[in-house]
Amino acid sequence: MTESTKNILKALTDFLKVPFNENGYILKKDRYFEHVEQNGRIRRYAINLSNKKGWFSLHLTLQMLDPALMKSVNIILEKALRDERLEYPENWSQSIIEKTIKTRTSNHIVAELTDWRGLKDPSEPLEHFNKRFSIWLYSFDHLDEMPDWEEQLMASFELAMIWFREVDSDDWIRSNTVYPSLYLLNKEGLKQSLEKQYRATLQSSEDPQEVKLFHEYLP
Repeated sequence: MTESTKNILKALTDFLKVPFNENGYILKKDRYFEHVEQNGRIRRYAINLSNKKGWFSLHLTLQMLDPALMKSVNIILEKALRDERLEYPENWSQSIIEKTIKTRTSNHIVAELTDWRGLKDPSEPLEHFNKRFSIWLYSFDHLDEMPDWEEQLMASFELAMIWFREVDSDDWIRSNTVYPSLYLLNKEGLKQSLEKQYRATLQSSEDPQEVKLFHEYLP
């Protein structure tokens, strides 16, 4: 059989269905395994596969979505993005600005993993990790160029479960995100923690004015 994006996606998802289904995940759109937690958060394992340059490019990513939290965050963010004090690039038309605002305020992702090297054991040399687990970012002509692709997919599932457990908590969100963190700290009345996080965000942000406006619009 001639390999195609559809065929390879099916091979990958057919293998992963077993461990994911056993853990309550459902395959959606032929490339996402998702599980809705009791708290409303959505754990998503995404298989990004393309064949635009004459070879296949695979990128596995993980996302934690929190529609309820991000709906509240995005209401505040839209106010900041529409504030007349916020400066956009001079060459941006109004339609580009509107498209940008719509895209950013439609986002429900509260945590995302695109580089799996951050999941290696601290004591493991990066070179060793790259040798034993590289399927998360893989370019190939034929899937069998990686003889142990099934074992590596299983490893990705196990690492995904660890990551999901880590990020699926308000404590993690407060410590590792930007606007969701500011929103939660404000909502919980943790004023000292809010100001500390706000100052840290200002120092690291590429757009401090946007951060200032978001902070100003917190209820």
